[in-house]
Amino acid sequence: MSVEDISDIWAKDATIDDTNLAQAAKRIPELHNKYYTMYYKEALKVKKLRYDYKELELAKREWLDGSMAEEDLKDHGWKPNPKKIIRQDLDKWIQADKDIIRLSLRIDYHSANADYLEDIIKTIHSRNFIIKSMIDVLKFQHGEY
Repeated sequence: MSVEDISDIWAKDATIDDTNLAQAAKRIPELHNKYYTMYYKEALKVKKLRYDYKELELAKREWLDGSMAEEDLKDHGWKPNPKKIIRQDLDKWIQADKDIIRLSLRIDYHSANADYLEDIIKTIHSRNFIIKSMIDVLKFQHGEY
């Protein structure tokens, strides 16, 4: 799910019908469940991708320094690294690796989605106060204060 998809869904759910505040208040648990489920899935994706990153980084290290076993090379579909890379340059080579970069971008993408969903959940938590404030304004406008 993209940020745009989340934004489109939230644009519909974020509105509060000021003509039916009781119904809006009833929807708070439903909205919380909906967005927390999405957040949980994104957070789990991030966690898994971070573990995948660690495994990939270790594999790239072994590949770059020439210590990777033949069997592991075959499993990854890689050929032995023809370059001689000194230990102090390994980090530079790993950070420039296309597979590492691609996975880092996926982690960043899903982290941004999770952060956005977390912000939506915080807004949903404050929805009770917003609805109460709207009720107070209506009472004030009708001279009930």
